[in-house]
Amino acid sequence: MSTDERRPEEAGFIFRGKAVPDKDRSGRDGGDAERGSAPEKTIRIHIDEVMHSTAELRGLRGRDALVITEHKATFEGGEEFVFFTDVVSLGDDLVVRELGHRRATSEAREETAEMLRAAAERPLAERVRHADLIVTGEVTASRVLERPSPPRSEHDPEWGIARVAIRSVHKGKKPKGEVEVLFANSHDIAWYKSPKLHEGEHGIFLLHLAEQGDEDDHPHDLPRPIHKAIDPLDFLPADREAEVRRLIDQEGGR
Repeated sequence: MSTDERRPEEAGFIFRGKAVPDKDRSGRDGGDAERGSAPEKTIRIHIDEVMHSTAELRGLRGRDALVITEHKATFEGGEEFVFFTDVVSLGDDLVVRELGHRRATSEAREETAEMLRAAAERPLAERVRHADLIVTGEVTASRVLERPSPPRSEHDPEWGIARVAIRSVHKGKKPKGEVEVLFANSHDIAWYKSPKLHEGEHGIFLLHLAEQGDEDDHPHDLPRPIHKAIDPLDFLPADREAEVRRLIDQEGGR
């Protein structure tokens, strides 16, 4: 499958590099067969730049990777490529499986960097797109609601309501006065990343209207409509305002 047919972020490890010259491969490839890959389908690539990886792999610039590929002959000419790969093993040797590749032209490198940036922003862009109201403001008061007895679930969210004073509106119609926001106060594994909107919290709120179909999950005796902020991305530091505004503009959300 060519790289252009898949999203670059589907590859766990993306790097720029070129084949290790034959004179430098002596004694390095002896263990390839033991790793279950035929020598004609593996090639050593020197990593010149790590473009996308997990935290554990970011320090691999300057090392070699043993690449399992169907395109070995393409890389043997010494030209530099961007490799889209998944890691097979990480030990004395880094072994990766190629998912796609592009010649490392400046245009290809810029396009890959832009696609990776867009991929990193995609979760926030989705929250922005679906938000009914986006504001910068401050929590002036909050209270935790009485829990049902017995709880509806072992992962009870311990619902709370925060009152938010609005400083500026980025998307949606500005409400009259403060806005009430439903949040999950629980530190249970299902909710610990959810925003805890207590008095004094200041930032950007991505608010979503609680739908009628949410009754089984939300308290039944709340006024309607009411907004909620329960996703980790629904409350952001104020210094991310420019990023949020740009995403709103991209979605035509004004």
